[in-house]
Amino acid sequence: MLKSILSTISVLLAVAGLASAGVVNTTNATASLLEVQANNVGITGGFLVVGTTAASDAALSDPTLAQDALADFTQFGGSTTFGTPGVGGNAGFFSLAANGDGGSAAFSGNQIYLIGGNGSDIASSSYLFIVRSDATFGPDLPLFSGSVNIGVDNTLLGAVGGTNGLNGGDAFQMEAIGGIIPEPAVSILALFSVGLLVLRRRR
Repeated sequence: MLKSILSTISVLLAVAGLASAGVVNTTNATASLLEVQANNVGITGGFLVVGTTAASDAALSDPTLAQDALADFTQFGGSTTFGTPGVGGNAGFFSLAANGDGGSAAFSGNQIYLIGGNGSDIASSSYLFIVRSDATFGPDLPLFSGSVNIGVDNTLLGAVGGTNGLNGGDAFQMEAIGGIIPEPAVSILALFSVGLLVLRRRR
């Protein structure tokens, strides 16, 4: 089963690379099988894109800032979702060959990023992961080809953890983004403070 998935993906990526001058390949259906999860559950649907951004590593690594920091994100080529037929319909797995002009002003010389989320795009996601390659986009001389992958390149948001549902190996957890959820003790103190204010006003 695994060999069949890996073989199919290799062929699809090779064909996609020939179909257009520039291509960035990414997949997690490799020997490491890092299934992407949100709160320990494999993702189905969601989105995955490659592209570039001028945001700092510090902003992209902060779950309270990352979504806003990606406002300038420029997508390269098409997108995909988790659990497509190309990866055997397995939740948490993906394969994408994004085609475009790596030599255009929007990309040339800029670092390659991979972003995945549980929504239909960055803005609608409550969980994200961000991976940055040290490689950069470039012109076709004669062919631009790059890759960026979880578990290989620089993980800015998200982390290896949990157990994948395919073979019991490691999984990769997306990060919950947005506001920080307070600890229970902090929440109780906040409610207590509000109660005191209400009592004080009644007096």
